Amino acid sequence: MENPLKTAICEDRPEDAALLVDYISRSGIAAACEVFPSGEELLNGFFAGRYDLIFLDIYMQGMRGIDAAEKIREKDESVVLAFTTTSRDHALESYRLGALKYLEKPVKAAEVKQALSLARANRSSAAYISVMAGGKKTDIPINSILYCEQQNHAVTLNTEGGPLRASQSVKLSAIEPLLPSPPFLRCHQSYVVNLRYVEKLDREMRTFTMKNGGTVYIRRQDIKKTAEAYEDYLFCTARNARDD
Repeated sequence: MENPLKTAICEDRPEDAALLVDYISRSGIAAACEVFPSGEELLNGFFAGRYDLIFLDIYMQGMRGIDAAEKIREKDESVVLAFTTTSRDHALESYRLGALKYLEKPVKAAEVKQALSLARANRSSAAYISVMAGGKKTDIPINSILYCEQQNHAVTLNTEGGPLRASQSVKLSAIEPLLPSPPFLRCHQSYVVNLRYVEKLDREMRTFTMKNGGTVYIRRQDIKKTAEAYEDYLFCTARNARDD
């Protein structure tokens, strides 16, 4: 049985949100919906991989949908965004932010179903790793992983949604090849770090401080190589942002 699409609806008009919920429920595509009346509430606790699809009203009280989308894209590059609006004034901005749908109000049931279909296809092609955890296979979005840590013959994947302890049959050496390099880097026998989530590198202590407050250790003999890899990553990230 297919897992329901994780769907968020961000609308400050209850009647518009209710219409979307109704169309989704009658679409024939399984989806679990959460409704938020503002961009601020949507962003509170948001992390990469939390949703497969977000319907986002452009004109809301407080934070505009475009501004909320900017914040979403800082954390999640792959979630499908579908803007809802009474005007096409922001069509170019929506494309810049990678929105796959631009729905003019009143939205139509066929357009909502199409957005759901796009999100389902996007999820099927997204980068996930599958690990055994709690006796069942769990799919984890790669871009949500901050770092992996092996302790006492067990691997913990620290994600934006919280830690996930894999079954003891899962080894760090088996997970490492599944993670793209960069941004992932094996910096210690017991750690693979996602450089995207590094807050600070401390050469003297040979540690990365992560954006969630976690600590990742670096092998003594690899501190120079690791620091150079991190600096190269920062340089390439800054250059790509400038080119965009």
